[in-house]
Amino acid sequence: MRVNQCGWLLGAVVGLALTASQASANLLANSSFEDPVTSNGAPFVGSWEAFTIGAGASSVNSTLMPRTGAQHLNASINGLDNAFTGVFQDVEGLVPGQTGVFSAWHKTTTNPLDLVVEMRIEWRKVGQAAEVSRTANFLPVPTSDYTKFSLSAAVPAGADTARVVYALQTFGGGPTNNGIVFVDDVSFVVPEPATLGLFGATLISLIGMRRSRKG
Repeated sequence: MRVNQCGWLLGAVVGLALTASQASANLLANSSFEDPVTSNGAPFVGSWEAFTIGAGASSVNSTLMPRTGAQHLNASINGLDNAFTGVFQDVEGLVPGQTGVFSAWHKTTTNPLDLVVEMRIEWRKVGQAAEVSRTANFLPVPTSDYTKFSLSAAVPAGADTARVVYALQTFGGGPTNNGIVFVDDVSFVVPEPATLGLFGATLISLIGMRRSRKG
């Protein structure tokens, strides 16, 4: 009986968690790179801006191996020291104290992959050129299959904009400094406090119902 009760409660918790997750909308535009990335400067809200340092580096749309849809991002560095390439997009209208979750799927066809994948959130303020702060660089390692990574951080005081950045770099002086990475289905979500509160209240109610039935 206890096993059945635990299973029932676990199912309810999973259902509530899925509902809470679905209630958080993706705030990024062109999340699966179906539209072209650009390299033409501001504004950076509503589209991906590509950047490169080095003639052998690039970040472009590709139809080679999408995870979903027809396209994905193809980021690559071709045997070049001290190169840097990637994309970024700004999300405005945030409030200090909110938690932002930056996620994406990536994979590589290069073995060995001799470069560093680097992603972060840069916190900014509309109308100000300088950053407020940034997260430490997260260095997820892609495999031959699409895998998902996520980075969570709270919006700091003085910021109202998140600049999400995905990049490749070869500043470490590796033997070949070479590789290609595919990126798809990128998201930036801010879980709604009301949804999280409802989740907690409903969970407490469910536990109370089970206890009353046992009594």
